[in-house]
Amino acid sequence: MEIIVEHNESRVFPAIDSLPEERAEWPNDAGRAYDFLLRDLNAWCREHHCSMVTNSWIAEEAVRRSW
Repeated sequence: MEIIVEHNESRVFPAIDSLPEERAEWPNDAGRAYDFLLRDLNAWCREHHCSMVTNSWIAEEAVRRSW
């Protein structure tokens, strides 16, 4: 019997609860980190002709996970 297992499972972990739910309530440093990362992601997408649809979510998750 052959068993097929997906080797590259995508794992999505929930955001860490160390920052408030609303970005407006984040500390200034976290807000600046989010803004910087979002600008960087958007610039990369423009340069490579890629969609920017998920950049806001990606930047928020990155800051939440690293904060």
